[in-house]
Amino acid sequence: MSAPATARYTGIASYEFGPTQGVLHRFRTPADVLEVFDDDLDDVVALVESGGTTFLSPILGRLRGIVCTSGTTRSHLAIVSREYAVPCLLAVDLHGDDAQTGDLVTMELESGGAGTLTVGAHVGHPAEAETGSADTTAGADRAPLTLGNDRDTETSGSASTDWWNYIRRTGDDIARKPFPASVDASTVAALCAESLTDERLDDLIGHMGRSFKPELTRRSGFTSEIFPMLPYMAMSTIEDFHTYPERVRIIDAARPAEVIGAQLRQRPGLISPLWIWMVGYHYLCGREQLIGLGKLRPDEDIDDVRTVVDFWRRLTLAYRGDGTLDYKDAGFTNRYLPDAQVDRLRASIDAVDPTTARDLQQLNATLSGYAFMYFTDSRVGICDHGPYPDGADTALLVRDFLCLDSGQFSYPWAADCDPGVSGITLTLRFPLDAFDYFEINDWGTTFTEPDQLLSTVTHASVIAHHADGTESVVTPDRWSDLGKRVGTEHVRLYRHFSDMPRPDRIFSATRMYSWGLRPFATLVGVDDAIDWSISPATMALYPDPLDDDDRAAAIFGGALVAHDRPSSFSPILHPSA
Repeated sequence: MSAPATARYTGIASYEFGPTQGVLHRFRTPADVLEVFDDDLDDVVALVESGGTTFLSPILGRLRGIVCTSGTTRSHLAIVSREYAVPCLLAVDLHGDDAQTGDLVTMELESGGAGTLTVGAHVGHPAEAETGSADTTAGADRAPLTLGNDRDTETSGSASTDWWNYIRRTGDDIARKPFPASVDASTVAALCAESLTDERLDDLIGHMGRSFKPELTRRSGFTSEIFPMLPYMAMSTIEDFHTYPERVRIIDAARPAEVIGAQLRQRPGLISPLWIWMVGYHYLCGREQLIGLGKLRPDEDIDDVRTVVDFWRRLTLAYRGDGTLDYKDAGFTNRYLPDAQVDRLRASIDAVDPTTARDLQQLNATLSGYAFMYFTDSRVGICDHGPYPDGADTALLVRDFLCLDSGQFSYPWAADCDPGVSGITLTLRFPLDAFDYFEINDWGTTFTEPDQLLSTVTHASVIAHHADGTESVVTPDRWSDLGKRVGTEHVRLYRHFSDMPRPDRIFSATRMYSWGLRPFATLVGVDDAIDWSISPATMALYPDPLDDDDRAAAIFGGALVAHDRPSSFSPILHPSA
């Protein structure tokens, strides 16, 4: 039914913005987005159903606001709307009312992160309404933030025993627990050298599952108007289970995981920490879905499971370098870069003024939108690390945008991508008293309270990585031109994917995830020794059931979240536990 003459609806604000008025425009298909691409969108408030970001990405930065009927503050759309500083309300329940293109709307904040959408209330021209962010001025009666994890000073006398005891502990409701003080960089080599017995493998799977489950429950459903996300996420992770053991053995034989991990610490932008994380976690997601489908017993293929999880364990320990396995273990931080590299990045930053701060925000948002498009509505092309110590009152956050050209993965759709750079590293200095809360989650995404990180940045640099392995500083006067070139490639990719039939989009996105080992294979020279085609065992599940959105959602969510276990992953030794 049509919305009442004046109606008020509630939702969740993606960040703290001022009252925003505009004209509603409903977008249902990519053709709707392309139809208005050349229009003036300053007054347009987009209405969409999906919390994915690729759908609106070519026009997102030009919109007055966004209203989404699904999602949370951790949805991709929320993340990128914050980067662009475009007001966004998510999970807005319209109660079946049919809000129409052309309706006048007002978006406002309420307490506790809530927001309201009023349809029909309108005063003056939309452009006269106030927009913007809440004040995030540093030092607003805040003590400097303490970053990092709590340490457990009790010890058994053995760092290895302390580490394994930590792995076995449950933690709080999001699996945080004090990390043993006895474990540090000096113990990494010994931990990597330990054998992974059945009992230890079981303990590690339990730890990973307890860490993973709250990350899934803290974000929204996986939806996108362009990419059928649940079909491709289910299909790609099942494909990982079918193919990773053989691929990992080839890579590990060419160069041990712990050597690869240490090599990848040498400078930023070599590979995303998220791809390292996914080696273990996505493989176990595939295993769990096959268990749920009745096609695998929890105690089957244990040697294959050990091969992949042990590769991930050694790779991660050597890469992070401090004994932790993920951001959460380290208090939602990742300080993998050596001090010399941090010093080099620190030396590259310059103070930002209001003009360059605005240009930096625009470039960051443009790169974010492009990376989500390139990686089929996944965040794997963007990864934050740090915060690195930077004196008593400030810290450095490093944000890598990876594989922006034809790149490490040889994706068919990226063969002609040429934004002028292979990758970008942003180094951002911010004051520690700007935030009450600071988290980089296990997916490399930063969440803060207050929620506008870039508005607090005082110094920054933009470093371009090139295909020949060199890098260069991009000076502020070139940020705008770089953003325009990236934007051109973004629109080309958008048109390319929008023209694809649904099955082709599913298979493209499946390849995006299931080729996650390619950068490692390329690094050690065995890319040609691996068959990267989708396995027959995975293809046997398509199109029935994995082409169906609802069935794929039930398979993925039912296996990993919709149960009473604290862990997403089934144990190998006591399957009924």
